[in-house]
Amino acid sequence: MKKGFLVLFFAFMASLSAFSQQTQPHHCGNAEDQAEFIPRLLENKIVMEALRAVADNRGETQYVPIHFHLVADANGNGRHKEIKVLDQLCELNRAYASVGIQFYLSEHPTHGLFDKSINNDNVYETQTNGLVMNLRRHNNAVNVYVVNAAVSGNNQPGVTLAYYSPTQDWIVSRKAEINGSLPNSTLPHEVGHFFSLPHTFFGYESKSFDPSFPTWPTAPVVAPNGGGVTTERQDGTNCTTSADRICDTPPDYNFGFIAPSCANYAGGAKDPLGVFVNPMENNFMGYFNGCNPYVFTQDQSDIMLADLNHSSRNYLDNNFTPTATEITSPTDLLLSPASGSTQPYYNNVMIEWQSVPGATHYLVEVDIISTFGTSQAQTFIETGTSKLLTTLSPNRTYYWRVKPFNYLVGCAEAKSRNFKTPATSATHDIEGLSAWQISPNPVSAEVANLRISAEQSFEANVRITDAAGRTVSLQQSIAFPQGESNHEIRTESLGNGFYFVSIESKNGRNVQKLSVLR
Repeated sequence: MKKGFLVLFFAFMASLSAFSQQTQPHHCGNAEDQAEFIPRLLENKIVMEALRAVADNRGETQYVPIHFHLVADANGNGRHKEIKVLDQLCELNRAYASVGIQFYLSEHPTHGLFDKSINNDNVYETQTNGLVMNLRRHNNAVNVYVVNAAVSGNNQPGVTLAYYSPTQDWIVSRKAEINGSLPNSTLPHEVGHFFSLPHTFFGYESKSFDPSFPTWPTAPVVAPNGGGVTTERQDGTNCTTSADRICDTPPDYNFGFIAPSCANYAGGAKDPLGVFVNPMENNFMGYFNGCNPYVFTQDQSDIMLADLNHSSRNYLDNNFTPTATEITSPTDLLLSPASGSTQPYYNNVMIEWQSVPGATHYLVEVDIISTFGTSQAQTFIETGTSKLLTTLSPNRTYYWRVKPFNYLVGCAEAKSRNFKTPATSATHDIEGLSAWQISPNPVSAEVANLRISAEQSFEANVRITDAAGRTVSLQQSIAFPQGESNHEIRTESLGNGFYFVSIESKNGRNVQKLSVLR
């Protein structure tokens, strides 16, 4: 159920207050900014209760588009890696599976599957260049800007891991937090804010309740951050008007900020009525560190679903349903080159891998170290199963890996190999031709692929000759476009043995050996 009942219900809700806005962006830990969520939260709670009264709205997965902006400094350095984003997408969807929400990568109409167009210090380090961020915004997705330092409002430098800006309606995260490692809570936490959830310890953002308080061990009736936020009692008798206003999240006075881990809180704090407080340590919207797993409560989940179905979130609606097929990388995913092999030419290397069920894309990385972290790393997003590499250096060992994925599923394991390049360069006398390769080679099927990389379009014949120099196949006047292209050559009539494939134009001729082995 997406909108039906809600369209009528929100007509009734029109008289309620609109989402409040401030000029300062949201900063996790600031009570004033958290207060921005409250009108929206209360509206969503009313919707949640109304939906519960008429029907069970749970069970149907709702798909939400998300877009990651991988920001670099002014020199183009420091940009986060796509493979880390895919790993994070996997964990984000694990976190929201019980909620009934799943996120899928949405392509920017101009900047592609991942936006890598922002090279700006005032976004990478401070997010003070809101103009650039707005210009790159994906208008139909949740926007996540992955930066070096997340700086929000009256943030203390180095404190904020990530934040959601209610004013701009986007999320900013340190790149170190977008990695898919476990336990994983930073991005799910900020997405919770996106869907109107406050901290479980709302009112105690700037000061955890600890023995330094004059009223210790009994908490004050009014939380220390001001704004009239009252302290929630352990028995829940004031849960609808105190702290986060969500009754199935028990009291938490920001104990996680001072706790060394996710162990059960035993600090001795009492609520204003003198009852010992027992917080929910592993709630996504708290600050306890290292919990595995983190969870949302039923009320939090239903509030987020109500927020997703609010008319203000219509920009996230579309008719696209992503493929939900799980993807498993086979052990023998990578086909060629063989691991450790030396290639014939350093500027003409074809890498190939298997087609994987469920995968619509393949992330391909090539680098001179096995951790793929140098400035020489090359990254490609491919929809096919091969890539012709033309910009490698001579006499080097290169590592390459492939990770299959689709718009929704980023969990498949990447497989890696290495190869060596020689000092020999592939010569290309044909004007416009940069590199070319035959694959598979040897060929056992009825068709081989001629992969062309061209600086400019050109026209040429493709000839196959046997070992005696006799022409066994000739395709004339083939137009090869600028860029990368693929041309099929038929091999079903060729017997086992060695052949020579030549590309011939008016100003040159290039030849490569083809082996047929059936």
